[in-house]
Amino acid sequence: MIFVAFVYRWTSRDLKKIITAILKSWMANDIKRLNYVQNYSLKDKKVEKIEEKILLIQTENQEDLVEFLHNNFPQKIEEINLN
Repeated sequence: MIFVAFVYRWTSRDLKKIITAILKSWMANDIKRLNYVQNYSLKDKKVEKIEEKILLIQTENQEDLVEFLHNNFPQKIEEINLN
């Protein structure tokens, strides 16, 4: 089993529904949520700070999980590639 990292930027209430849907669909065995991660980026010569949540999702099949999230929550969760 591997952990796949995702970023989430919307409300906590919606996130709880997404986590429940992932677990009930058997796409994941375990989900860890890291709250209040700050993302800094440079836009128009100004530093922009955005509050995000990080999800670490433990799964046996990464491709099925990514496809499930893309089909059911297309604009809500974005995969993070950790190299």
